[in-house]
Amino acid sequence: MYLKKIINIILLVTVSLLSGCGGGGVSTKAELNRETEKNIGAIPFTGEYLAASPDAKKSPSKLGFWYLKTGRVNEAVAEFEAALKKEPGDPFSIYYLGLAYLNKEDFEKTIQIWKSYRNKINPQVEEEIERHLTLIQIAQSRKFAAKAVAEEKKLATVKPDPNTIAVCYYQDLSPDKSLRAFQKGLAAMIISDLTKINSIKVVERIRLQALLEEMKLGQTGLVDSKTAPRLGRLLGAQNIVFGSLALGSIKAVTALASSDKGGVLGSASVSVDKEKFFELPMAIVRETANIMGVVLTDEEKKAIGVPHTKVYKALVYFGEALDALDAGKWKEANEFFNMAYKEDPGFALAKEGADTCPDMNSPSLNSLSGMSGARLSGRIEAAVSAAEGSQAVVNASAPEVLSESGYIGADNLGVDVGAIGSGGVNLEGVVPDSGTIEPVYQETYTPSGPVY
Repeated sequence: MYLKKIINIILLVTVSLLSGCGGGGVSTKAELNRETEKNIGAIPFTGEYLAASPDAKKSPSKLGFWYLKTGRVNEAVAEFEAALKKEPGDPFSIYYLGLAYLNKEDFEKTIQIWKSYRNKINPQVEEEIERHLTLIQIAQSRKFAAKAVAEEKKLATVKPDPNTIAVCYYQDLSPDKSLRAFQKGLAAMIISDLTKINSIKVVERIRLQALLEEMKLGQTGLVDSKTAPRLGRLLGAQNIVFGSLALGSIKAVTALASSDKGGVLGSASVSVDKEKFFELPMAIVRETANIMGVVLTDEEKKAIGVPHTKVYKALVYFGEALDALDAGKWKEANEFFNMAYKEDPGFALAKEGADTCPDMNSPSLNSLSGMSGARLSGRIEAAVSAAEGSQAVVNASAPEVLSESGYIGADNLGVDVGAIGSGGVNLEGVVPDSGTIEPVYQETYTPSGPVY
């Protein structure tokens, strides 16, 4: 009788998958969910069946998928990690391993894993994951910031990494505040250039922004010689870059403070004509490296010397986009990123911003801060499923190609999963193992539009 239940479940998953690859199969998925609820007792036996099957041994990710769907998250992690040892870069295993860690509330690990996700066959899925990475990074940064401020006394005793640096926003000293949009754009370019120096670790801008807000400095974003050391201690960075911007030409005064020594290590002043604004980031990075005593290699000098954009309007739009992003105005941010990219198609930071910006249907900043990993995981799976359906229309020839591989079904995330299938198995209510905070699929979420 158990075997019959197992076969029924597997067949239902397969039918759902084959009918759903083209973007349809809604009624089949609903039927699958109902049947799964009735036959939930057969799931553990399904796991035993898969573990013993030669096909599962060939692909550990198949067994990992079922472990994840039945709430056995630690076992799922082990299987997906084993699968990636056999096949590094496997998109299916990377995706579900990230989801498993997200259900364990390990946001950092999810970010680390999903940054390596690549899927040439299904680029829409890759884009969806990139957009959700931004949401996860924002959520993680806000959690980190709240914890850092709460544990400030404890962090004061921890010696910061001497090679880590944080870049703050430059104060706009122009009479008409016309350099406001320039502030965050400049900081983003400096951060990007500093990452090209191998001996330096750079704090991500999203993490800095979250901490500024937690410190009640989010509105102005201004840091001076008094607040810089404290900010550095909370970020775990010994070096903090801050400064000011003034007009005439564009004049940037840069100071490098030490969170460890509690003072300013050195400063530099750079002035450029407005038409040559793009020279500022590279000049500031060189001066910062000099103050830190870092000797740049020829390759690093060459990499830093490449302008991000020479179109001032593109930089202004980019700065506006970052402002909107930090305020949780996803639609506005996306529009500004695309405007910046339209002004300069060679502006890589603007293109990256447009590709990774959350959609207007994404959770607000406030709800994101309190959202559990399991709940966020459910939203992500719904969005990725929608992207799969759209991509399946584009990849209309995929079923013919996959049928030649000897497998019954395939997962659009990039790896065939045979008769197990991949989509729509709702196991809400399953008792999770000790490695998960909440059951997988905490909620059902249907996006009302495209989801980043």
